[in-house]
Amino acid sequence: MTSTPKTKPSHRSSAKARNSAARLLAVQAVYQMHKNDQNAEDVIRELLEFRAGKDYEGDGEVMVAPNEDHFALVVRGVSEHIAQLGDMISQNRGKSLEEESFKRNEPLLQAIFLCAAFELMVLQSIHYPVIISDYLHVTHAFFEEGEAKLVNALLDSMRKTVRD
Repeated sequence: MTSTPKTKPSHRSSAKARNSAARLLAVQAVYQMHKNDQNAEDVIRELLEFRAGKDYEGDGEVMVAPNEDHFALVVRGVSEHIAQLGDMISQNRGKSLEEESFKRNEPLLQAIFLCAAFELMVLQSIHYPVIISDYLHVTHAFFEEGEAKLVNALLDSMRKTVRD
């Protein structure tokens, strides 16, 4: 009888995977800041202490440890530039983003928009397709296809205002 070797979790995950994990955790942090009226430093400290760290296997999936520096940079950046990011999001919302389905889920979608807007606006060294793709993956982790289409449309619109 042959068995397939199990892939052991490793703290040596690729930089891409660690950055993707950082984006997911950043969205969770921004959402938590909004829902619990917490400041960025407290949420960063809490999430890094209790939800991040080494790669681990859970529910049959290997959970990759986030790039902690990228995670903290995004959360702090959103906190520091919240008004400017909010304006950028508002200016790029189309008619479809005013639908009731968007309003019903707004806090989590808003967290996705804020994190992505910060990266698109400030982290110019990261290619925008990588940013958009990762935040679409984050969206798919929480929502159905309809919300992902809304996120894609808004991120592409924002990208056009801050990138060539």
